[in-house]
Amino acid sequence: MNTEWWGYSKGHGWVVLDRAVQCNAPGLKVALQFVRARDSSTYIEEREKWVPPEYRFAPNYLSGLKGDDVDQAKAELASFKSEWPQIQGRILRDSQETAERNEALRLEAEKKLKAETRKTKKQAAEDKL
Repeated sequence: MNTEWWGYSKGHGWVVLDRAVQCNAPGLKVALQFVRARDSSTYIEEREKWVPPEYRFAPNYLSGLKGDDVDQAKAELASFKSEWPQIQGRILRDSQETAERNEALRLEAEKKLKAETRKTKKQAAEDKL
């Protein structure tokens, strides 16, 4: 199953939206994470902005070009797609590491809250004596 949406953005050039990245799953209300071809960097975009003419599906964008522009755009897109497996691997690793760090921070905060709650209850019980 293909999990990528390839397109062209007025502001970012060729981009890909990878549905394998958790925040990009269909049906969510959170912002999307795109990868920009020209520098292989990620950026965040509100879902509401992922519409034409700001973003155009790659085949639709290509069909609107004329002459040499078509060949150049196709070559740029093909180059990006050939580099995609390495870029995707890095992004998925970074995403997983971030999720694991966030989970560790959440668990640590939960542990501290439970310890503070126990301390408060213990202090309240001692105060009653």
